[in-house]
Amino acid sequence: MLVYIGGTFKSSANTMPAIKILLSCLALCLIQACHKPNEIKSMDDTNAPVEPLTPTAVVSASQPEEWRAVDQDQTLYMQLPTGQVVIELSPEMAPLHVNNTKALVRQGVFDGSQFYRVLDGFVAQGGPLFEPGQEPVELTSGAYNIQAEFTTQRDLTGSYIAFDEHDGYADETGFVNSMAVGRDLQTGESWLLHCYGALAMGRSNDLNSGGVALYIVNGPAQRYLDRNTTVFGRVLVGMQHVQALSRSAGIHGNQDLTGLNTIESIVVGSDLDHTQQLPLEVLDSNSAAFRQLLQARKNRSGDWFVYQHNYMDTCGVPIPVRLKSAASP
Repeated sequence: MLVYIGGTFKSSANTMPAIKILLSCLALCLIQACHKPNEIKSMDDTNAPVEPLTPTAVVSASQPEEWRAVDQDQTLYMQLPTGQVVIELSPEMAPLHVNNTKALVRQGVFDGSQFYRVLDGFVAQGGPLFEPGQEPVELTSGAYNIQAEFTTQRDLTGSYIAFDEHDGYADETGFVNSMAVGRDLQTGESWLLHCYGALAMGRSNDLNSGGVALYIVNGPAQRYLDRNTTVFGRVLVGMQHVQALSRSAGIHGNQDLTGLNTIESIVVGSDLDHTQQLPLEVLDSNSAAFRQLLQARKNRSGDWFVYQHNYMDTCGVPIPVRLKSAASP
């Protein structure tokens, strides 16, 4: 019988063992091809696959140490006509904007102003408006216009977790302190993303004209705005009150917002009495539970889902937030 060896056919009188080995190898390959690579087997070595956890189950199974307490000195409590909005700031990504905004807040610059530009599914923009020739209130600290911080080159080693390498607006996206971040792997620049609930600073054509034009993304992620304005925080709780604002434009055109959408007050969390501070916790993006959550979001399980996409864009991952007093020992 002829056997294929070293690129030529050679005669062999003892080919049956080789044929048996070859057939065994082919059978093993067929078995492996039929095996589902994503199927997780249970620890008792049975053939029953372990049911993947849902996002809710991942959060429920998380440990207390996998949550981080929100720093009250890096939060803003905004009072709107329908209720309170709590915003977490990001001094790691935009320190100038964080410090300047807190300085203006402590001088009452935003109190009594309004959200004057609220576009459905886009952004809600507000703050003080100064008429031509009107002198703004003299500040004791901070400034009405500050240098832009569209990106940062800060070393994020130890705090950044990569997630999406197929993003259309960045080389890679991930999370820093549970906030969505984009990265340019060539320049080393990073920036916060315009996800739903992101807090950013409006500006004119002058890159450094921002300072009091706060805006919050109130619709789908507005990623084309990334690296064009400074994002420096995100809403933790209270987006329903942002969504309750009267719109300044719609299918009927512009709408007069005089006397509407008042920003009654903004206060830095650490300036509030302890009894008025919300003991908020955020699932830590450096935790094992957060990584499990990302995987659960990429492939949704449960009887309702019939197809798993093995993908989720970074802005599509809701970040769990909870009250410590209600959920932690």
